[in-house]
Amino acid sequence: MVTASRGWTAPLGVALTTLFGLALVGRDPLCSDVTGLEHTGGASAMVIHAATQPGPRPDPSDAAVMVDAVLDRAIVALDATGRVLRWSAGAQLMFGYVEGEIVGSPMSRTYTQHDQRAGVAERELSAAEKSGRFEAEGWRVRKDGGHFQAGVVISALRLPDGSIKGFTEVITDLAADQQRAHSMFYDLLEAAPDAMVIIGTDGRITLANAQTDRMFGYQREELIGSEIEMLLPARYRADHRRHRTRFLAAPTLRQMGSGLDLWGLRRDSSEFPVDISLSPLRIGETLHVSAAIRDVTERHESEQQLRHQHQELIKMQEELQRLARLDTLTGLVNHAETITRLEAALRDHQIPAAHLGLLYCDLDRFKAINDTWGHPVGDVVLSTVAARVRDCLRQGDTVGRAGGDEILVVLPGVQSMEVLTTLADKIREHVAEPIHHLGHIINATVSIGAALAVPGESVTDIITRADAAMYTAKKAGRNQVTS
Repeated sequence: MVTASRGWTAPLGVALTTLFGLALVGRDPLCSDVTGLEHTGGASAMVIHAATQPGPRPDPSDAAVMVDAVLDRAIVALDATGRVLRWSAGAQLMFGYVEGEIVGSPMSRTYTQHDQRAGVAERELSAAEKSGRFEAEGWRVRKDGGHFQAGVVISALRLPDGSIKGFTEVITDLAADQQRAHSMFYDLLEAAPDAMVIIGTDGRITLANAQTDRMFGYQREELIGSEIEMLLPARYRADHRRHRTRFLAAPTLRQMGSGLDLWGLRRDSSEFPVDISLSPLRIGETLHVSAAIRDVTERHESEQQLRHQHQELIKMQEELQRLARLDTLTGLVNHAETITRLEAALRDHQIPAAHLGLLYCDLDRFKAINDTWGHPVGDVVLSTVAARVRDCLRQGDTVGRAGGDEILVVLPGVQSMEVLTTLADKIREHVAEPIHHLGHIINATVSIGAALAVPGESVTDIITRADAAMYTAKKAGRNQVTS
């Protein structure tokens, strides 16, 4: 079984090849099942054969319906020159163009003017043509002029003789995806009493809250994608760019311009004094800068009151950072934070490699639980299992959600494989205890793969070994521990 992180199904990949009429070369971003796929070089390369295999072919009209049913991704077919041939319903929602307005236009129309002048769209298509698949992140522009940060996967479509027929693009609104994944984080950001602005490493605003709109007088759409310096008087902008570059070189929580008078610039060109605190903020695996901006026009307030408010500001930023590292459903650390901690443990020379253990836990038949009881109950089961795993561990151990129904446990200071598997059995037995929910009894079990790190081993290597052990446990009948 091959599983893709986006959770889309193989029939949608088949629908694309049916709709566009060709085999899609490269790892398909739309498929999460082995149906219709063949490995050609490991997990990074797959070829869809739905367009060439014998048997009944899906109706193109059915394929179009399947593509248009995907509303949280823009799916676009391009000809060999990069002009739009097919524009999905998700693309219309994301960009604001109806199909009649965009078909026949170059896809570069949706790029920023800077990227158009730099030929970014052409370079991306050239890279996809050479390798079969190209992935990138960049700014895109909606019909109304609003900017958003996009994740793009471009795949080459080839004729039987190998020549390029066209391309498919699958485009993700990264901010919208992050907001769905971390709703608690975004709710807290929106409700903050100070203006909170999240900035990418390019200095452009990726997120801003309601207080920012009110404080500076801009509409949210005017802020997103603009340089942060638009909120400063012109006389400060050059210095601020230099300060921003230095901050990104060594990002730490700090108050900006301590002892200096700082000023903000409203949309109506009026200026007002501000306090600004900067903090590095990791959302997923991407570094951002969180800027908390406070209007300090009423400087007659006592210094004690100002200090108290500043402490509240720091606490709020710490809470934002904490939430950015958590999986909001289970309360465990998220995948990115788990990998970061595992990397640190492997680099820690005070912990002998043979004394670092990893458990790869996977809920058995979790799909059946969701199908039988519904997804809300499935969430309860997953949260309960996460809490039971955590209950079995020591201070200093890490329990993280790897995604879906998978949990990773990082265990420094494990003396032997026997000790590691004994602890894994303790987890397995505790998880298997009946779950009582709303008068019902739900039974859940977990298969666990155990691995001890070896000197010089990478994160990928140890996770691969633990994952393989877990699948051995599945094949042995589930509710097992293997090493």
